[in-house]
Amino acid sequence: MKIWKLGLIGSVMTAAMAAATGTAFSQENRLERGGAPMRGRADAPVTVVMFCDFQCPRCAEAAPMVDQLWTAYPSDMRVIYRHFPIEKAHADAGRAAEASMCALEQGRFWDMYHSMLANQTELDLSGLTRQAGDLGLDSRTFSTCLQSGRHRADWRRDQADGASLGVEGTPTFFVNGARMEGPDLGQLDAAIRAALGR
Repeated sequence: MKIWKLGLIGSVMTAAMAAATGTAFSQENRLERGGAPMRGRADAPVTVVMFCDFQCPRCAEAAPMVDQLWTAYPSDMRVIYRHFPIEKAHADAGRAAEASMCALEQGRFWDMYHSMLANQTELDLSGLTRQAGDLGLDSRTFSTCLQSGRHRADWRRDQADGASLGVEGTPTFFVNGARMEGPDLGQLDAAIRAALGR
């Protein structure tokens, strides 16, 4: 059996066991941090944690997949975003992570998330400011936040948590604690369905 299939089976089984037993994973505190951007009900039975880099092409490709799953499981799934900018490969990724948190201050994280992943060549300071303005954010407040760097500790913490959890590349997903690196839609859907006992 191919290695990726074994990994998928293990991920699905782990997700299903977690959902069935309510077992708390030892890494839970590193997976879920207060203040992290989230979509969905806090008490949803399935938690999908995604570690992403806004300049990563594969993360851009994964965004529609996450949206499709969100549409399919609106009351059963919550999505938590964690930052994992790979700055050695993506020079603007750290700045983009900062920008997303500045958008979060104005309640617009997910709008900025979609905009930046759709405009990965415009993640310099002027490009980020333009995108924030196009989304209707308060431009002065956004720019002040972005240039202050006050959220650096937040996304650096996410990086450290990801590394301690074995994240090496993006996108990496955890479905009820089970790690899945770069899964396709079918693999993620299977893990969610298993966690729901379907």
